[in-house]
Amino acid sequence: MENNDKLLAKIKKLLNLARKNTNSHEASLALERAQKMMREHRVTETDVALTEISEASSEGAPSNANKTPRYMSMLIEIIRQAFGVQSYLAWHIGKRTVVFYGPDERPQVAAYAFDVLTRQMMSARREFSAGQRKSVKRTTKTGRANAFCEAWVHGAYQVIDAFAVTPAEKCLMEAYYKKISRDFVTVAHRPAKKVRGDEDVNAKLFDRFSPFSMSAFYQSV
Repeated sequence: MENNDKLLAKIKKLLNLARKNTNSHEASLALERAQKMMREHRVTETDVALTEISEASSEGAPSNANKTPRYMSMLIEIIRQAFGVQSYLAWHIGKRTVVFYGPDERPQVAAYAFDVLTRQMMSARREFSAGQRKSVKRTTKTGRANAFCEAWVHGAYQVIDAFAVTPAEKCLMEAYYKKISRDFVTVAHRPAKKVRGDEDVNAKLFDRFSPFSMSAFYQSV
């Protein structure tokens, strides 16, 4: 794998030299060398282009459940939109992680943002749950907490600006996913279970947590 990465990096360097060199003779030689290496090692232009895509993994995720809660899927989606990346779910040492991929350093920033927002959301969730009456059933309390997280993420969505992904970047990320997703399995998500009192979450509690904390974070990033 490492040798292949070195090969691709060398071909990429030669192609860039061929494109940017003002000396037509040197540019021609660089292109000829690059094409020769590509033929010898059966490397395509797409293979070289995909070196522009990098990955970064989150430290964890809000849930390790096989069916991810909807608020987690929603949070992943706003990170994808905010930073112009795509993602897939993975496991690392027995815990769920989210791997973001895309051009430049965007995946690294996206993974960091996801971890920060996950901590903020789960902290707000604990505060919300602590305010519930002790007589409330556990299933009801969990359902309300899940509904709260959905409302929290919805509030975060209101303050983000979608990253302008170019058509070329979109095609590149689609090609990258096609390359890596051969053995992937579809992961279902589940919405918050309907319980008594969850309709009050949006109206009474959401404004206390989500917009302010998300807005402050988003400005800092």
